[in-house]
This record gives sequence, C-alpha cells and structure tokens, in this order.
Amino acid sequence: MKSSQTWLSMILLTLILGMTSMTGCSSNESVNLDNSQNDNQEETNSEDQLDITVSIIPQKYFVKKIGGDRIKVNVMVEQGAVPDSYEPKPQQLQALSQADAYIGIGVPFETVWMDRISQANPKLLTIDSTKGIERLTMIAHDHGHEDHHDHHDHHEEKSNLDPHVWLSPRLVKIQAEKIYETLVKLDPKHQETYHTNLNNFLQEIDELDGKIRENLADLKQRKFIVFHPAWGYFAKEYDLIQVPVEVGGQEPSVAELGNLIKEAKKENIKVIFAQPELNSQSAKTIAKEIKGEVLLISPVAEDWTKNLLEVSQTFAKVLKEENN
Repeated sequence: MKSSQTWLSMILLTLILGMTSMTGCSSNESVNLDNSQNDNQEETNSEDQLDITVSIIPQKYFVKKIGGDRIKVNVMVEQGAVPDSYEPKPQQLQALSQADAYIGIGVPFETVWMDRISQANPKLLTIDSTKGIERLTMIAHDHGHEDHHDHHDHHEEKSNLDPHVWLSPRLVKIQAEKIYETLVKLDPKHQETYHTNLNNFLQEIDELDGKIRENLADLKQRKFIVFHPAWGYFAKEYDLIQVPVEVGGQEPSVAELGNLIKEAKKENIKVIFAQPELNSQSAKTIAKEIKGEVLLISPVAEDWTKNLLEVSQTFAKVLKEENN
C-alpha cells in the first residue's frame, strides 16, 4: 500500500514539473515573440526614410504634407529664431552629412552658409523650391514721396528682394511641385503616394485661398502697418497695402517714425502688427502715439494653413473696426 502511494506521488510530481516546464517555455516564447515584433516595427518605421533638411519651419509642413511618414525633416532655423540673421549650429552642419537633400527657400542665411552646407555633404541634393518665382522688392513705404528715387535707391531696391514667398498660397503651390519632384527623384518607387499627397495638399491650399478671400472681401480699409515687412506677397495676393516700419533690419529715423504716426492717424489705423520673433520697440512707440495696440502675427508658425487662416481673420477684424 505504501509502495502504491509512493508511486502515485512520483507520478503526480512528474506531471506537475512537466506542466511547470511547459508553462515557463510558453512564457519565454511569448516574450521573445513580442520583442521580435517590436524590433520589426522599429525597422519598418525607419526603413527607407528620406532625410530632408529645410530652411524654415513652414517648409517642414509642406514636405510632410507631400512625403508623409516616409520623410524625416530637419529644420535649420529653429523656433523663435529669424531666418535673416540665423547662423546654423555645428551639430546642424554635422547632421547634414547624413541628409539626402536640402530644400532651400531663398532666405538670407542660405546665401551666406550654402557653401559650408555643401561642404558638409558633397553628395547632398540641393534644391531651390522658389526657382521661377518672381520676387518682390522690400522697400520702405514712401509716405507720399513717390517721385523721390535716384539711382542709388534703385540699386538698393534691386538687392533687397523679399524672401517671404511662403506667405502666398499661390506661390506655395509652386514650391509644393518642386518638393514633389525632389522626393520622386530620390524615391521613385513611391511616386504614386507622393503624387496623391501632392494633389491633396494642392486642394487644401485652394480651400485655404477661398476662405482667406472670403474673410478679406468687402473691406474698405485695406492698409495695415507692420513692423517687419513679411506680408508683402500676402498683401499683393489679397489686395491689401502693407506699410512697413522697418526694412532690411533698419529701424526708422525720427522723421520716418513721425511720418508713420501721421499716416496712422490719417488712416484711422489703431493696430500695429509685429512678430513675436523680433524686438519691435518702434511698433510699440507708434501704437502709444496713436492710442492703439500691437498685435503679434508670426510668418513662421509651424501649422501653415491654420496660421494663414487666423491671420486673415485677424486682418479682417482689425480693418473692419478701423473703417468705422
């Protein structure tokens, strides 16, 4: 009897150990499988991703709209900085050695740094997304002295071209086409995806353009004063008149500041627009003299579509109020 009980105990112990071993093996296999899936997922996310560098933040929006998750985008001019005087950091130049393409937009720092950018990566594909776009000249508002232009003034105007082409929806469509062509050149097997994304983005731009035109329709007051003349292309496209406080980084003289104040009072202008990236003390001075206010609008916001729509709504509200 005792022998039978001992034999039965041994059988039960063997079964228990066997089940424990099977359970442990199953658990280990499960963990390994999960890790394998995670590794594969990471490889899928980074597989064949194009490395694209752009100059300014709005360009990231354009490239991602067309390239989607297939594109990694690096921005040279970081949030809060201005492209007119930006100096790339050493780590940014080093990162360019791994980039597939640099898509420029004609901002001032590119002219100074493009040679060093090319040296960082001799194989880098460099694209000017604004090729074929006619540039406006950034000139100070003449306050009624239109006939005062000598040869020297003309030369300065020619050399002071407005780089803010990304603030015109019509001109962004041209840039989008250049971006699409660049991505297809680098990654032709995904041309269909890029083409679909391009068409969707062009439709988004057309819808934005329609909303902006609706917001700015029937305005009697179409003149606005802005500290930095970033909105020239936007103003031209939507029949507005931009009056800049400073041009080419030059603050206005006392006489010019006085003329701006006179003009603001004459036109019943109560708002001076400035951008958060710049110190705009002159704008505050004018606003104080006309008993008005300074409103901030950024030309380099990350969500390009949302930003332009909100700027148009702000312009519409301000200009309607100033006409009363």
